[in-house]
Amino acid sequence: MVEHSLTPTQKASIGHTAYMTAAARAHESQRPDCLFHDPWAAKLAGAEGERRFHQLEDAGGSIIVRTRFFDEFLQRTVNQWSIRQIVMPACGLDTRAFRLSWPADTVLFELDQPDLLRYKEGILQAQRAQPGCQRRLVAVDLIEDSWPTCLLEAGYDPSRPSLWLIEGLLFYLPHKAILQLLELMSSLSAPHSWLAFDAIHSAMTTSPLTQQRIERVARLGVPWIGTIDDPVALLASLGWQATVTSSARKGYEYNRPVYPFIARDQLTPDMERLYHWLVTAVRQSQAPQQE
Repeated sequence: MVEHSLTPTQKASIGHTAYMTAAARAHESQRPDCLFHDPWAAKLAGAEGERRFHQLEDAGGSIIVRTRFFDEFLQRTVNQWSIRQIVMPACGLDTRAFRLSWPADTVLFELDQPDLLRYKEGILQAQRAQPGCQRRLVAVDLIEDSWPTCLLEAGYDPSRPSLWLIEGLLFYLPHKAILQLLELMSSLSAPHSWLAFDAIHSAMTTSPLTQQRIERVARLGVPWIGTIDDPVALLASLGWQATVTSSARKGYEYNRPVYPFIARDQLTPDMERLYHWLVTAVRQSQAPQQE
């Protein structure tokens, strides 16, 4: 088990954020200028998701921006590099297997807590949703170090390039848990694999400009405790070449400004640290040298 692991209550609270995320997708889908369309999101969100959604500082803008960004990344990378196995740790109530276009031989592994996967399957089956790829559910606890075995048993092939998406998770985890998750994932990734995740800089947790959000998530029992100040350096140490942008810049690009709403012409590097990092990376052909 990862040192400083989460309590069952903390794990359940993190799982509940999936309902809020689904509600944000549902509201975005109702806009005439929507950045994506998710016809199942409202059912998945339910009353719990709606309640949490209305507590958000930016009407779900941060969630909407990262969703669109990762949609684009997934589609571009799969098509350009012919990657056919996708892994989504902590998939939550994600519906990309259904709402995005995939090559027919794509296999998408969805990993999350058993109860959440059962709830999700019940809703999707009732809606008669049909995935556009081969979809495999893997019920696991990502804080335990046994999840790679479950993934391999589900048919994942570590000798082939893969694409990993870790969305809306890392900032809830203790730092050691983040490192172990990334290390295990890296050990399962062949050269020319790809990775995407969102993260936060430690400046976000202490700035007066973001205090409202930090206090809210703490009250909800899901404090943001996991920070990555230099994603490029961290991933380089694990054998990845990374690119980082901020949700602030993508938000203005998508016409969805996000909290804390710093004006575009004032987005200095220091100010961008108050937003989510949107990180993408490719696995290098050679592992980094160990000192």
